[in-house]
Amino acid sequence: MKLGLKLLQERAKVGSFWWPYISNLPETYTVPIFFPGEDIKNLHYAPLLHQVNKRCRFLLDFEQEVKRALASVKPDSHPFGGQEVDASSLGWAMSAVSSRAFRLYGEKDQNGDRIHIPMMLPLIDMCNHSFNPNARIVQEEDTDTMKMQVKVVAETAIKEDDPLLLCYGCLNNDFFLLDYGFVIHSNPFDCIELKYDGALLDAASTAAGVSSPNFSAPAPWQELILSQLNLSGETPDLKVSLGGQETVEGRLVAALRVVLSSNVETVQKYDLSTLKSLDVEAPLGVANDIAVFRTLIALCVIALEHFPTKIMDDESLLKQGASGSTELAIQYRIQKKCVIIDVMKNLSRRVKLLSSKETATPEG
Repeated sequence: MKLGLKLLQERAKVGSFWWPYISNLPETYTVPIFFPGEDIKNLHYAPLLHQVNKRCRFLLDFEQEVKRALASVKPDSHPFGGQEVDASSLGWAMSAVSSRAFRLYGEKDQNGDRIHIPMMLPLIDMCNHSFNPNARIVQEEDTDTMKMQVKVVAETAIKEDDPLLLCYGCLNNDFFLLDYGFVIHSNPFDCIELKYDGALLDAASTAAGVSSPNFSAPAPWQELILSQLNLSGETPDLKVSLGGQETVEGRLVAALRVVLSSNVETVQKYDLSTLKSLDVEAPLGVANDIAVFRTLIALCVIALEHFPTKIMDDESLLKQGASGSTELAIQYRIQKKCVIIDVMKNLSRRVKLLSSKETATPEG
């Protein structure tokens, strides 16, 4: 927010050197903190709703903090030229920074390491995003002046009138929507967040036809491994994900393999990195992996059922002419459902492949 306050200060300053740049910044941003209440609800995804509410609360609290700090400031010393700084202007500044600033390295700290800080780069911030960029940002320090130079360097041959494309980062759609105000279709880094919950996994396993799942009451040796995965214990991290580059987060794969196994000796033959990897086929036996994948597919079905609409309903709404924040909200939730469906297809292929094997690999 420090850079955002500096932006507001320069916007209020008469004759600011940066005014030509600031005056061309958008007056409004298409990020969720500015969505109407109904369209925030239309996102239909609890983790993102939590982040939107968190940012809105921060802005309201920060507004009060700024007002208290400015209450005793004399008019001729007012850092914002006497202009009121409220949640709306703070939200504009935060959105301008989050959607346009680049995290580059600045001065060195006391250990000689470069400190990465957000910087706004006029003209460069007009470059759009692509996971297959044709350009990149390069920082160079002028040896004569010791000043930092920031350049955009072509990675490939760029034809006349072609856009300059930079990669903003390997981000999921939560970050793209929250910080930049757009959604990437078929984003290879998009994922959904779930909570590792024993009762939920028992329900998913039962629905998948897995006999006697015991996620709610794992054996002591299983509990120990879950603790090593940080899915149990005093301060566990119960957030797990589906989608993205892993398809299924490794910790979740390992947990299911362990809890759906009854043979402690077989499990103890493998380290956690092996149990977490989908690239390692059936380390605890074919039957075990089939049970794991069917449970995950059932978990995906449950996750889909949490959305009040189906993809065909969403697509119908888009065809009816939804626009602005409503269109963005619908596009966002479509992509989340597509992530779940893609995971289900991937896991179904794995189940089919394993089931086609003539003999299952027994545990032990």
